Amino acid sequence: MGVTFLQPAVWLTALAVALPVAIHLLTRATRKPVTFPTIQFLETTRLSAAARHAIQDRPLLLLRVAIVLLAVAALAGPILVTPAREAAWRARVARAVVLEDRTAAPEDELRSAAVARTFARLRLRDAVADGVRWLEQQDPKTREIVVLSAFRRGATDAADFAAVPGHVGIRLVRTSDGSSMREREISKIVWREGRAVRVLERLTLTPDSTEVRELEATALDEAPVRVTATPADQPAADAALRAVLRRGLRLPPAGLLEPITVRWPGDVETLAKLLEARLEAPVDAWEPETLPDAELASIAREPAPQGSPTPVDAGDRRTFWALALALLVAEIWFRKGAAWK
Repeated sequence: MGVTFLQPAVWLTALAVALPVAIHLLTRATRKPVTFPTIQFLETTRLSAAARHAIQDRPLLLLRVAIVLLAVAALAGPILVTPAREAAWRARVARAVVLEDRTAAPEDELRSAAVARTFARLRLRDAVADGVRWLEQQDPKTREIVVLSAFRRGATDAADFAAVPGHVGIRLVRTSDGSSMREREISKIVWREGRAVRVLERLTLTPDSTEVRELEATALDEAPVRVTATPADQPAADAALRAVLRRGLRLPPAGLLEPITVRWPGDVETLAKLLEARLEAPVDAWEPETLPDAELASIAREPAPQGSPTPVDAGDRRTFWALALALLVAEIWFRKGAAWK
């Protein structure tokens, strides 16, 4: 238990206590006339200048000094640091909410934290990294990352959290069990029988199976994707493009609006990634199987408080102002002489 101040520099104004001291030194005491029948028997003496500087009404002076010091202390923001207060400060949470499931509602997580922010990226790992960078910029307090996701296998794993510092907590909130059957249509370009073909497939996912059924296939006069290279490298570039199309190049949900052209990067895998990035059709998390709770528990961890807890309340200013006001009332009463009668 101790006392700390939110603005300790204000204590420099405590020099103002010299003001009431100076007032008492410069104020001459009020003299009451005394009637003598005769002064012929009084001896003549020299007046002493020292008496002029003697402090009068010492209790009143101490009262005024105490008022000034209490006012300065109140302005400095005193806080009585108790175990209960420290526990309340440590309970404040800075929370980064990662939305892997874009349909999840993060309001409760945001509302229950002292400071919070949401993050969403195409890859969960990138969103987690954004959240960690934001958390490190916050004042010392408990920090945690909360991920809202269905946690389907292939979309989330422990490697996504490898860069999270040990003092940052990780909490994984499952937003759905992934148990219902889901269907969607996927459009892609494949290379068949020496030409580009646009294929429309229906993907059906259940907890136990994955079924892909081709709905239609339309031959194209030419592939809507072209790879440019130097004359010497053009044959290798064309062969690499055919290799990528044999595996199938997935199109965005809106389809390919216009042909695209990319430069030959030098190898097939880099070309495939480059084309996927240009088409903006990343493979989403449609795996039917979700990560079990035991695996999620192995990733999650409790946050560890970092540094000293930071005072976050207004402190005990009101108490000090109340004491100063009470002493001011007493000072007025003393000054009027009510206490000396």
